[in-house]
Amino acid sequence: MPPDLWPRTSFLGALDGPTRNALLRLGRVKTYGSGQAVVHQGDPGEAVFLLLTGRVNVHATVENGAETLLAIRHPGDILGEMAVFGDMPRTATVTVRVPATLLVVAGEAFKHFVGTQPSAAVALTANTAERLRQANIFRADAAGYEVDQRLARAVLYQVQRSASVVGGHWAADLRQAELAMLIGAKEGTVQKAIAAMKELVVSRRGRVVILDVAGLAALADMDAPDHLLGTPPR
Repeated sequence: MPPDLWPRTSFLGALDGPTRNALLRLGRVKTYGSGQAVVHQGDPGEAVFLLLTGRVNVHATVENGAETLLAIRHPGDILGEMAVFGDMPRTATVTVRVPATLLVVAGEAFKHFVGTQPSAAVALTANTAERLRQANIFRADAAGYEVDQRLARAVLYQVQRSASVVGGHWAADLRQAELAMLIGAKEGTVQKAIAAMKELVVSRRGRVVILDVAGLAALADMDAPDHLLGTPPR
């Protein structure tokens, strides 16, 4: 796989070429269609997964049966390492949102690899720290911002990880139900918020299209990402 498929902020993208190539040789490649589960909550943690292409959603069901979307993972991301290193069952289900290719690496082989490759251990630690930072941000957002602001912040977070272009505008591949779970709101509340923000964003066929990046960033109380302020590529 060409390394430019994976951003430097991802686990695979953070590895140097020789280390990444050595890791890619450890596993077997599997392809998954949209809607397929990669792992289920409660499964034994016997392998880690490296997302080569596509997109997956990480979601969990709590004791009362409610489901929450914990995270969205993009190419270059690692999945399942917590269960492997913690020797515990999976704490979430991973479902394919966009047809995906994953590298499956046996847990013991991955632990040995990280233990003998210092640069991989550093990248994994940095990856874990970034996920903790993002979890803290979402928790703080839930306490400090209203629904429209949380929605704006979630859209900007996601479009910075994986952006598409729809009708000459930047877009995030997010359904309203996914947004609702991400920000801890009801889907109907998100629908009303998007309708009220029609000059900033619109929802079209499972995507949130940003009509005004600077305006959305102002509502989100964030700096507008420089690379999103220009004209999107055609």
